Amino acid sequence: MAGHEIDFSPTPRKPYEEFGLTKEEVLSWRVSQERFAEFIADEGTSIHEVKESSNTFGEFLFVTASRRGQQKPICMTFYGLGYHENRERWVTEEWFWYQNDYRPSLLEQRIEKEEALELLKRRSESIQSDIDLETQTERGRLFEFLADLTDDDAALAEVNDLDDIVGSL
Repeated sequence: MAGHEIDFSPTPRKPYEEFGLTKEEVLSWRVSQERFAEFIADEGTSIHEVKESSNTFGEFLFVTASRRGQQKPICMTFYGLGYHENRERWVTEEWFWYQNDYRPSLLEQRIEKEEALELLKRRSESIQSDIDLETQTERGRLFEFLADLTDDDAALAEVNDLDDIVGSL
């Protein structure tokens, strides 16, 4: 561009904006069960993987999906329907999320929405008898409070530091 010309080309959107996450969903790193269901049902969403697995927080159902982006597909993984060990509670009314790197091999895998919904239903049914058991202790409530202010990793460090100072919470 020369001189005083203004570039009016659209600013690239952030991947989570392309996927349709709200500001609140971005800040909290989670979506409600209702919003998750909307993402899955949306005709612009492709589902690539639905599997039970674990991460450092517990065992969950992981759902990897994508949508078309301005430059390349946007891949997101949602995890829920599991027991969050540090929060000491079942995650059933919300889904945590993170962005995946674009991998053509992942995008080649496709799961029909009906099959994905059946896998979600089966997982929900398999944990149903455990969900009603109250498991959250004071330590779990403290962790959850701190995690919601910061993030799970920072909260774990703080709770562990408190454990070292005052003994087991």
